[in-house]
Amino acid sequence: MRRRRYTWLAVLATLVLVSWQAQAAQAATGVPDRARHCAVGMPAMRAGTGFHLAKPSKVSCFGSFAESVSYATAGRVRLAPGARTVSTRQLQAAGVVSTRSALAAQPLVGIEYEDSNYGGDSLVLYGSSGSGCYSGTWYGFPSMSSLGFDNRISSARMYSNCLGRHHDGTNYTGSYRYCDGSCSTFGTMNDRTSSIKFF
Repeated sequence: MRRRRYTWLAVLATLVLVSWQAQAAQAATGVPDRARHCAVGMPAMRAGTGFHLAKPSKVSCFGSFAESVSYATAGRVRLAPGARTVSTRQLQAAGVVSTRSALAAQPLVGIEYEDSNYGGDSLVLYGSSGSGCYSGTWYGFPSMSSLGFDNRISSARMYSNCLGRHHDGTNYTGSYRYCDGSCSTFGTMNDRTSSIKFF
């Protein structure tokens, strides 16, 4: 009887330890298995520069779309707590997207959505340097799995003069679909994006 109790306690202790290690590993990456609303930046790249030289900022995730937009725009855009989208007019008024006549620092380049018609979880992508996709400048996110959004994107909006090329392979490989402005669905590319290049 005593041996069974010790065996049961050993099994329980092992389960607790494994659970704790999994939580610690997740905290170390900063990316939940099922991220809700996240934001991440990438430095601007010049034409001819290899994508492997750029490193994304830490992925920051929140419980609401409004919080992720506020974080990505350094508090310059504040939305109602239940907001699901943000208008281009709001972003331009806050000076967080670049236009030919007004370049923004740390510009938003895209917002990716889990569901068609801009619903579900979201990923706000911004430039941690540069001022948008002008004069050969581009931004790249070569691995959506490292951001918690691999094969999850079904709609998107582009900003700061950027055209988004969504690839089904990492490092901008495989089949792709362009998004220019707003894409309410990716059709056959729904839930297949593994990397994105904005240029």
